[in-house]
Amino acid sequence: MRPIGVVSTATDTLPAEVRALLRGGLPLRVELCGPALLGLHGVHARASHPKDGASRARALDGLLREQLDRFENAELAPAVRLLFGAEATTSGATLTARRRAAAMASGYEVNHFRKRIEPKLAALVAWQLRRDSEEFDARHATAPRLHAPSGPLHLPEDVFAWEATEHQHAVAVLWGAVYLLRAELLTVARLVSMGAPQAEADQAAMRALWRHALVLTAVARYHSAYGANVLHAAVGLSPLEIATYAGWTPSLTPTQNLLLAELADPAGGLADFAMRLEAGVTGRALITEWLQALSAHPSEHQQAFEEKVTIL
Repeated sequence: MRPIGVVSTATDTLPAEVRALLRGGLPLRVELCGPALLGLHGVHARASHPKDGASRARALDGLLREQLDRFENAELAPAVRLLFGAEATTSGATLTARRRAAAMASGYEVNHFRKRIEPKLAALVAWQLRRDSEEFDARHATAPRLHAPSGPLHLPEDVFAWEATEHQHAVAVLWGAVYLLRAELLTVARLVSMGAPQAEADQAAMRALWRHALVLTAVARYHSAYGANVLHAAVGLSPLEIATYAGWTPSLTPTQNLLLAELADPAGGLADFAMRLEAGVTGRALITEWLQALSAHPSEHQQAFEEKVTIL
């Protein structure tokens, strides 16, 4: 069996902190979570209360389980999950018992596993955790944080404050449109999953098309006013990239997207939008394509993707 190898620097403390987690295994104990692990950006971003150590430890627990499920070395993946107690057979067991089960699963003698394989498993887990943090911003767009008001909003008579407020307004409109589209896409998925009448699913899909058009309008207005990338964001995301975070939508041509953006009026409603879209042959064809792709039952139409919805 071919052992794994991971290069790490002499000052890298993550592998040692990952090995320290083995003493208690999963679920993680706060006192065993080292500062480097709790300080990972991917952990902070997932924690419900980033300033609280226990909250970061819970976030680290979930992230570790996720990385164990996606362990890079398929040959040793069963062993590393047994070692950390991520499997039912070793959950809550002592380190000695978990190590014995992991060594047996990987075909190594226990002492050899402890001395040679275990450090390499810890190094690879540490590498995956670090990579997750480095890639987290590229995979996750975060809406601007809102805070409880302390009083009425007053702006100084200053042109820079007015300009900043105009930009915040554009960002809020963009994210608001994205979240409203997200809500409609979830509704369509729920109705299809429940086997609701096709007419009901189609109505929800039509609302999603309207919200999609409003997102395209918000994207176009932001791009026209501020350029290709969202200003002051942590990562260089374009407005259109942010729009995709609402969820999967049927693929449309640039011409179809342009038509939707032209017909969508933020001051109007769904009925007005639908009437104007259905007035032309191109619009009617677009509606048909959208409904067939989005609201058709999976037995009638093969879905282009699957998405796991996190229950909050």
